[in-house]
Amino acid sequence: MSWRGPRPDAGETLTELLVTVVILGIATAGISVALGMTVKASAMQRQQALAQNALRSWAEQIGAGPYTACATAGSFAAPSPAPARGLTAAVTAVQYWNGVTFVSSCGTDTGVQRVTLRVTAANGLSPALTKTVAVVVRKPCASTC
Repeated sequence: MSWRGPRPDAGETLTELLVTVVILGIATAGISVALGMTVKASAMQRQQALAQNALRSWAEQIGAGPYTACATAGSFAAPSPAPARGLTAAVTAVQYWNGVTFVSSCGTDTGVQRVTLRVTAANGLSPALTKTVAVVVRKPCASTC
């Protein structure tokens, strides 16, 4: 039998296998974090769209509804249909036009009111989701307008 010299490597060493496993682990962790962030961002965007749609629909209902002189927050109907699950809606302010500016007390009703509506996400989103809009409600004109 003759001596042939050193044999070529027949496989991977333990170090090469460990480096490979570490690299694959880091890549898998990065992909998992990215997928989690995508799901969270998607949920937040969905809630924002639902809140915006509910707020817009409610504002249109209030603008098209009957005029109530010296109305209060309780004078306005709740949104119909009710906001999506996890959203709450509230009238936060009613202000009255006095001929120069909007004021918070109803002295003489001139026929113009500004109603501030708010829709809030109650499902613990971070940052908190709150959408507001101000609707100007006017008294309908008589036939002489």
